[in-house]
Amino acid sequence: MTIENMIKCCDNLTPTENQLAQYILQNKEQIEKLSIQNLSEKTFVSKSAIHRFCKKIGVDGFNGLKVRMVQDIVEESKGENQIDVNFPFASNDSQGVIAQKLLKLYEASIKDTYNSINVEELNKSAVLLHNAGIIDIYTHAHNINVAENFQDKMRSIGRMVNCPKSFYEQRCTATASKRNHVAIILSYSGRATFLPPIVDILHKKGTEIIWIGRVGTSVAPNYIKHHLYISDRENLRNRISQFSSHIAMQYMLDVIFSCIFRMDYGRNIDYIQEVAGIVDDRNINEEK
Repeated sequence: MTIENMIKCCDNLTPTENQLAQYILQNKEQIEKLSIQNLSEKTFVSKSAIHRFCKKIGVDGFNGLKVRMVQDIVEESKGENQIDVNFPFASNDSQGVIAQKLLKLYEASIKDTYNSINVEELNKSAVLLHNAGIIDIYTHAHNINVAENFQDKMRSIGRMVNCPKSFYEQRCTATASKRNHVAIILSYSGRATFLPPIVDILHKKGTEIIWIGRVGTSVAPNYIKHHLYISDRENLRNRISQFSSHIAMQYMLDVIFSCIFRMDYGRNIDYIQEVAGIVDDRNINEEK
């Protein structure tokens, strides 16, 4: 995860720490050359406060911060961030150019999402979902397609996943939720109007919630303990379509499914082979 994303994910920074964070992000190129004393003098923040800030965002001291910052600058210089995810192609682009630009958009969105992954949080979420009796996914609009794709994958290994679509179905599902359920909320912006009542119901039911959305956005933090972040470069309104958020959300759910699958790898392979002839009615003669 980049330093910028680590800062965005930290929602308990003090005003002084926010001031320090803004200085660091606005002076990325200079940070490597500064000592902690230099940074303290430039920001009027004590050295002990700088150390606390580094620890809070998940970095091992000021030297660790400088190393991570250099790595971020190197990654940015590779050119993957040059693609405009909101308007990735122009009116005069050929079909071939459009295909190439969308390829770059997908690569950049997935790379952003990969860099936003907190491996420890991903592991906790995967274990939680692996141990769940039933998984319920709450989302709407275009994310329904991503949710149903995850549902189909999980069904292929014998797992129960619900994807209620209407607000009525979602409220009914949440109301019927029990402690052996785990809820996944998919919301890029975190501003969908259906979220607050659903989250409130699930909290009262004692259901664990995993929220997946863009970096820097938080939904009911007191209720939701588990957050997984995706690329945040897509504008909420000023865009051609949800190219970036869609592929990022798909990638994250595929990663989660793969982590769950790995926990019972042999058993899941056996299950797929066992039920293949039952659920797949196509007449396919495989060539040997």
